[in-house]
Amino acid sequence: MSERRSIIDPALTRLTGVLLKSALRQLARHLKTPSGIFVALMVVGTVGMGLMPMIVASQTGSLDDIKMYSTVTSTVPLMMLVIVAMAVYFDIGQQITELRPPELQFVLAGPFTDHQILSYRLMTLAMTWVVSSCLMAVFALPGAGSYPSAVLAIYTGGMTVTALTTLHAISKPVLNSAVRALFASALLGAVALLLITSLPLGMSDAGFSWQAWLLGCQSSTLGSVMTLPFMAFGKLLRAPLGIAMLGWTGACLATLMVGFGACYTVNVGFAELAVEGVSRKQVRIQRIRSGQFGRIKKTEHRSTWKLAEFPWWGGIGPVAWHQVTFAVRRNGKLLFGLVCLGLVTGLVLVILPFFRPEIIHAHFREWSMPIAMMASTYLGFLLTLSQPIGMAMTPKTLTWFRMLPCRPIAIVIGMLAGQLVILFAIRFAFVVVAAFVTTRGLGENLAVLAAGFALDLAYASAINLVTAATVLRAMPSGTPDVLQGGRAMLYMFVLGIALIPSLIVAGIAGGTAAVMTDMDRQVIAIAVGAGLMACQPLIWWATAVFFRDRELFQGD
Repeated sequence: MSERRSIIDPALTRLTGVLLKSALRQLARHLKTPSGIFVALMVVGTVGMGLMPMIVASQTGSLDDIKMYSTVTSTVPLMMLVIVAMAVYFDIGQQITELRPPELQFVLAGPFTDHQILSYRLMTLAMTWVVSSCLMAVFALPGAGSYPSAVLAIYTGGMTVTALTTLHAISKPVLNSAVRALFASALLGAVALLLITSLPLGMSDAGFSWQAWLLGCQSSTLGSVMTLPFMAFGKLLRAPLGIAMLGWTGACLATLMVGFGACYTVNVGFAELAVEGVSRKQVRIQRIRSGQFGRIKKTEHRSTWKLAEFPWWGGIGPVAWHQVTFAVRRNGKLLFGLVCLGLVTGLVLVILPFFRPEIIHAHFREWSMPIAMMASTYLGFLLTLSQPIGMAMTPKTLTWFRMLPCRPIAIVIGMLAGQLVILFAIRFAFVVVAAFVTTRGLGENLAVLAAGFALDLAYASAINLVTAATVLRAMPSGTPDVLQGGRAMLYMFVLGIALIPSLIVAGIAGGTAAVMTDMDRQVIAIAVGAGLMACQPLIWWATAVFFRDRELFQGD
């Protein structure tokens, strides 16, 4: 009778340790160079400036009266629900099943079971999340019960989200693709419906409060039911040191174990999924080398959607055409769904007052357009941050673009089109809702919308500048290691620096307009948009210089 094999193999555990040592050696090698020392000092300084105020505030209690921190810690279950819904819809867990070719040769060549390979992937993720949890817990200190409870809540919560997204990914051999897609769409739609229908809960005589909106959304009947599986993590975050913290830690660990247990129960073909992931990556590389771009189709069916050719425009037209086509084919269903959801929500908000006249507060009507601008800005920035569009495409793809018979600045300008299509579509979906209920004039609403479009252009330009000048990306690829969280934080820091010139000019323009027109909101919005636009030619020129002079080719 054969002995039952363990789900954790010593050889794969040793491989995880080797990867960790390799990452630390790579870090030490970078620290021996002047550029590496400069980057390290910048990262340490940035993280220190972010962490020290939180530590001081948590000790002095200077932030106890600020509602933002108590709201964030109180709505952890709702945030986890939103993250899980988005991760499942975009099938983020699929990346966990993708091994690099060297890993594939080692892992699949050995006598390892599907459970052991899954354990290897989860171990690398668990190792990565330790450092990130310790850093994020410092920012949660002003609203947390204690630092240990914050670390435990963030760590177990993050791993639970990982378990749920992994469960959705490895269910591919078990569930029909249509069923998986229907479940993901239904989950995201239910969360979106919950958030939208709870907007009136944030209205009061003082105006719209996003804190009241989130708290009301979570405490509603539907919100309480949907966030129930994640309630223990919010309780643990706010629990002080003591028996209560231990009890909620046990509840969080139990939830985590249930998630992992479901993964091992459903896991019947992780090795095949890993092979499929590498095969998918190799096919993508071959398509790029042959000049073909876009997502890999699961069938031979070709999309019937076609975009009319753009004029030459000095080389801008063909590049913009490619970027728009790539963005729409990659995100078309999501963008179309958002626009449809916006139309339906707007119609509901128009019809509902006939039955309940007081359902929409007057302040919400007045500020609906600025609220729509802020919400669409957040969602648009979040969605485009990790998109492989524009200068964030692979180095080999950028090398192919650099061989086109046009000037680098034309390529840089054309590369903006893909990101702008996504940002504009998201903004339009939110604007449709605001347009149905707003009480402000058409001119002021159009001015605010134009300022939003200008901000989208500045953000897309900043992403292209950072990705053309550096090797930083928001979502690093490859096997997770302890440095990936730091690289992502550095990317966000550098991206913020790239946005500063545009924001400064926009602030000066808006402030000048406010003084000269006695706070005319329409003129201020126009001035802010003009200020944002004024900086972009210089940013495009700098991006073109980096794109032209930098060595782009990198091995896969």
